[in-house]
Amino acid sequence: MVGKKNNEVDRDVVVTSKEEFLPGVFRMCLETGEYFSSQSKPGQFIQVEVSPGPFPVTRRPFTISRTHGSSIEIVFETVGRGTVLLSEVETGSTVRVLGPLGSGYELNTGGWLLVGGGLGAAGFPDLVSFVDCRLLLLGASSEDRLLLVPGVPVMSATEDGSSGRKGMVTDLIESVPWDSVNNIAVCGPVAMMKAVIQKIPVELISSTQISSEARMGCGWGACEGCSIPKAGGGYLKCCTDGPVFPADSIDWERWEGIH
Repeated sequence: MVGKKNNEVDRDVVVTSKEEFLPGVFRMCLETGEYFSSQSKPGQFIQVEVSPGPFPVTRRPFTISRTHGSSIEIVFETVGRGTVLLSEVETGSTVRVLGPLGSGYELNTGGWLLVGGGLGAAGFPDLVSFVDCRLLLLGASSEDRLLLVPGVPVMSATEDGSSGRKGMVTDLIESVPWDSVNNIAVCGPVAMMKAVIQKIPVELISSTQISSEARMGCGWGACEGCSIPKAGGGYLKCCTDGPVFPADSIDWERWEGIH
């Protein structure tokens, strides 16, 4: 039977701050209460009702970027009507939030390498507060699309050369000191994640986790609109099986083919 887990909360929360810190990219802090934030694990997400009106019909999923005290933080880009509506919510207003949802990262011991493409790095601030991050690789189209994470060593690549190395985030893989890496987290567009995984040493593939993104209607497995091709056949649900998966559990050829 599909339904909420015991640690999930569906409630109105207060928007305590909102900041457009990059062009069209917002950071929003939500006062969710200590129970909500304490139940959150790195890699999980929330479903936000971006408008109380008849449109949009479904909620929008957002990775939990950071938790602090009784609040959580999300980062989003205005790419459609739903995110535009959310960006227009005033500080002090309330929005309806369901979460925390999904399965997060396995927080294994040892050194971590994080690889993010564009807004794929949105969930990394939460992750680095729980693990020993040795290096962060970031890629984006330009400097104003790089999501930096304070307090961790970073190497960046931009397609236009406005920051770091000119090129793709995969171009940075050759500079990784693999002897200090025990775990890897990757998040970004499907083609980017596939290209990164193809360059990871084979002995570290089983220690690599990817955070997936998909269009979600419900967020808890009922609508099956966020299916991801599974290695060996069949499908995984981004919302309940993920959004964090072992990299070797995905059929990358099939997944890239549908994007």
